[in-house]
Amino acid sequence: MKKANIYTSVLSTILVSGIAFAEPQISGKITLESASFTNNGTSTGASSKSNVSTSHGKDNFKNQVSGRIYVDGALEDDAGSTYHVELQGFNDEKAESLHDGPESYTQREILREAYVDTSLDDWLVRAGKQQVVWGTADGMKLLDAINPTDYSEIAQNQMEDSRIPVWMLNADKTDENGGNWQFIISESKSSHLAGMGKSSSTAGNKHYDISSSGNPFIMKGVDTISGKVNGLLNITPAMGEVASAFDRAGAALGYGSGALAGFGGATVDDFATDNSAAGAFGGICSNSSVTTISCLEKITNKITTEAGTQHVGAKNENEQNLLRDTTSAQWTAGKANPTQTFHYMPEATFATFGQFVGMTSRYTVDHDSTPTLAARYKNTTEGGTNFSFNLINGNDTNPYVETYWTRSDNGAVLTEGASYNAGKITNLLSGGSEVGNATGRNAIYNMVEKLNRITQVGGSMDTAIETEALGPVVLRAEALYQNGVMSPVVTRRASNGAKDLEHGFLVNALKMEQGDRFKYVLGADVTALTNMMVSLQFIQDRNLDYVDIGNKDANDWKYTADMATMHLTNNLQKAEKDKEFYSLFLSKPFGESGQHRWNNIMIYEENGGKWNRFDVEYTVDDNTVATAEFNKYWGNENTQFGQFKDSSNVQIGLKHTF
Repeated sequence: MKKANIYTSVLSTILVSGIAFAEPQISGKITLESASFTNNGTSTGASSKSNVSTSHGKDNFKNQVSGRIYVDGALEDDAGSTYHVELQGFNDEKAESLHDGPESYTQREILREAYVDTSLDDWLVRAGKQQVVWGTADGMKLLDAINPTDYSEIAQNQMEDSRIPVWMLNADKTDENGGNWQFIISESKSSHLAGMGKSSSTAGNKHYDISSSGNPFIMKGVDTISGKVNGLLNITPAMGEVASAFDRAGAALGYGSGALAGFGGATVDDFATDNSAAGAFGGICSNSSVTTISCLEKITNKITTEAGTQHVGAKNENEQNLLRDTTSAQWTAGKANPTQTFHYMPEATFATFGQFVGMTSRYTVDHDSTPTLAARYKNTTEGGTNFSFNLINGNDTNPYVETYWTRSDNGAVLTEGASYNAGKITNLLSGGSEVGNATGRNAIYNMVEKLNRITQVGGSMDTAIETEALGPVVLRAEALYQNGVMSPVVTRRASNGAKDLEHGFLVNALKMEQGDRFKYVLGADVTALTNMMVSLQFIQDRNLDYVDIGNKDANDWKYTADMATMHLTNNLQKAEKDKEFYSLFLSKPFGESGQHRWNNIMIYEENGGKWNRFDVEYTVDDNTVATAEFNKYWGNENTQFGQFKDSSNVQIGLKHTF
């Protein structure tokens, strides 16, 4: 039996084992919601042939209709068992890509929850598809690490909606000291991020679209993986086209197909700056004795070279962010502060590109399905302090991407090695004569989305103290230690010149590496202005295995990159060792009987990113609530929140229960 079926089989056994059902109680909710951007702007991942992100106007990005049916009832057994089923219908005519209808293991799934509550001796058991909530932090999930999260709209959705229910067995009991013990075995599933989670069907196309291009909440880090313009999934085959163009140029100049293998002493920078090492290819430029950056840009993007040679150019037409520079000043500035692909690998040799001739790419999803095991103990001290400890061993719900090379003909894995020639270094793929260079086979750049098994140890506490000035103040804290979390580590330059990005080592220079992290939240809650809740939080995410070696002027330059924001356009941004956030949450009822409510959460992140969500719930009658919401993102565009500044939006909705 497949592991994914264990959980459904357990529930099915309970439901069909001859137990009678009492008359169920059926209720439901219908939600209408429309959202529009508040200003003109661009969305990460949206693109046009000019390599400039497509602008959106102040138009709708969501017209959503959803309905939920709740079925609750009792089983006529000796244990007094009950059951709960939640079904959902979903349609969004304005949603981007795959977010317009039902989809498994997202917040749009048809069968959202289905579980049975029963008892075995002094244990309470919940078996089925469900959510487990362990944390209480505002605007984030720290201890809620069992269920994955749907990040289709980042953090805008309510947590009970964005949390993805999974199949699990959940048992808890209270001991004679008042302590509660909870043990869980859970299905392992990935969080849902726009731009990930879908395999590309074939290798050999530079226009893969698994990126949900145009979705307003694609993170820059994800766009670097699968984006149409800046994603390695599409950039690598586009580079293969450039390599093929230079191979054709070599043939046109009389060197024969496959001649790039003999040019291990010539680099991208040599061609761009008219170094004699690349002079043999000057015949494809306007002045046959000079090679220039403008000539390189034309062979990258056009079908005709500067010399008028037809069908030699790669004809990429700027669809991918390879190269747009046309002057030496632009090229010099680009190498110092890269924003385009070739800026990052100026020392890659022609021989390296010879192996890239006809290069393609492939993206596959290979998630481990080993179940998650979790336990928690919670209690209250004699002084009234609530506390808990928890342990989770299972897959990190946040996916990572592993890369490697294979041959197109037999799938053999190719490893990167270094070959030295006249002081230049070539990326030698398992010998250098297996792919490209007129061999009749090509290299495939494989990107595999995986889940990494980690151990998480956490805890929480909260206590109330009386103060003269503020009245009762609730102090709370949550902490989580994570062992084995994957983070991107970029080797930009190595003193021995081997296996770094500037020499074109795409696998070894861009790697995910395991490390430990420690995260915590400190919060304080008070009541002000009669009945307004005020909550302050300090949040820190510490990378205990942070890598920070050298800088752009050093012989060795290696660092941990920011997974959420690293991008070709921001120099593959380095992460903070200790990333800090601050939040302020306000909530207040209003109306004659307090039947309405408004909430506002403001989160400020280190380096200047900001997000503010203001929402209002207005009770029309006992069954109908009108809603309004305004999400504002601003600040540094290369921060977690600032990158969405052009996706600020206003939403209105209506909820009717029955």
